[in-house]
Amino acid sequence: MPLSDLVNCFNQKLREEQLLSENPLELRGNRVEGRFGDARLSTELHPIRLAHAPAVTVGYDASLKSTQTAASSDGAEQVYALAADGPPVVNLDRLCRTIHMLNFLPIAHDDGSLFLHVHPRHILGVKRNHGAYFEDIIFRCGLSPRRVVITVQVTSVYDRQFVRLLEGLKSYRNHGYGTAIKFDEHSEHAFLERYCIEFLYRFAPDFVRLDAAFFAHLNTRPEWAKKNRSLPSVMRGLDTQFLLEGVETAAEAALARIVDADLVKGGYYDRTDTEHYRAIA
Repeated sequence: MPLSDLVNCFNQKLREEQLLSENPLELRGNRVEGRFGDARLSTELHPIRLAHAPAVTVGYDASLKSTQTAASSDGAEQVYALAADGPPVVNLDRLCRTIHMLNFLPIAHDDGSLFLHVHPRHILGVKRNHGAYFEDIIFRCGLSPRRVVITVQVTSVYDRQFVRLLEGLKSYRNHGYGTAIKFDEHSEHAFLERYCIEFLYRFAPDFVRLDAAFFAHLNTRPEWAKKNRSLPSVMRGLDTQFLLEGVETAAEAALARIVDADLVKGGYYDRTDTEHYRAIA
């Protein structure tokens, strides 16, 4: 189905479900944008690569970009702050993932995976059967849940909702989605030991995501040295792949090899690709 037809289809679906007076989606050229309140939303797709062969792209990570905020995780949080708990944040999260899915379609023929972030507030706002609603969107786009990896960031803010987050992720897995956990690189060691590692033992995701900044203080703070040993050792004992992201320098690319990452993401590889293509042009 042409992208314009899909946008029209989802506009009708979202207007009827959310009682909207205006279309939440707009096709601008070959890019899909959305609107939530005064915020205009769009997508940035970042390649995810094999660590041992970075020229090979295995998927894309979708990040939220807003005209009101920077294209970063902090920017996404500012957008989500516009939505109250319950149906408003659930609708916002679904809108963002629909935008990302539609922007992924032009490159979806490469058979790679699309990594989508689901906000913990969305999981907490849906009572049961997580993933069922989004299945319809995926199938209408001609894809299948197996090509979509649901990422949930685990932070100390939601440590009291441990069980509900686990149940939500298990539901996504039961619907055939890939699953990923991203741990907050600023977490204290006690939180990692008590919460994050227990989370991994109780739910082994397909991917664990860590930012290169997680390892930044290894040589400067003893508690970080201990932290850096414990979490990777748990990951290696599970049937999960390790994605190191935020790789921006040659030193961080070397770090990916040291910590035995399976997958990598970051501007360093994007710049390396550009320089390689210029060299052979």
